[in-house]
Amino acid sequence: MAVVLAVGIPVAALSWDWRPGDPGSGPSGASPSHRGPVAQGPGASGTPTAKATPTTAPTTEDAEPVKKDLLTPAGIRAAIAAIKEASGGTLVTSFVVYPDYAIAESVVKGSTKRYDRYMYRGEDAAVRQGSGTAFPGSVPADLNDFDWDVLPALMKRADKELGVDEPTTRYFVLNPASSVFGTKPGMSVYLSDAYGSAYLTADAKGRVTATYPREN
Repeated sequence: MAVVLAVGIPVAALSWDWRPGDPGSGPSGASPSHRGPVAQGPGASGTPTAKATPTTAPTTEDAEPVKKDLLTPAGIRAAIAAIKEASGGTLVTSFVVYPDYAIAESVVKGSTKRYDRYMYRGEDAAVRQGSGTAFPGSVPADLNDFDWDVLPALMKRADKELGVDEPTTRYFVLNPASSVFGTKPGMSVYLSDAYGSAYLTADAKGRVTATYPREN
């Protein structure tokens, strides 16, 4: 009886969900497909050898690709650069960033309300995902006006003060100014688990203005 040895190949999964704080529903994807060593089949005669042939060690090309964390200064700037390249500008009515993807509502040139939505997943380009109109009173924000170097400190403070010990989701939200509520542009960091979310808010320079921790 011929014996066939097979190596399972994991395939990246893509699911469609709605996460709090999103400007719209967006995909949450796993990392790109992994490439494992080539399976060693039987010899040419079809008869298995007494000793299994060891698999070939993975080369640099076979190694798992490095996953970019967008919730870092470098990651978020890479997302902004890709969105600017795709949309032609840095004015947005919304900007939400997860570790593995970012969504921006980029203002259409010549308008202050209409936007095109772009998604960036750590690849070479941002992809357009649809269009819409901003909420009344929403004032477009310029992504260049925010201090992205403060992001690690905000994440660390959220972990320390929000009371979500083992978050299953963390994300960043840019809050545009509002002429209706009289608010200035700022940003928020959210931590979520099966029981809900907690968050903190900060101004465009990263100074924390309020915290909303988990209530036990």
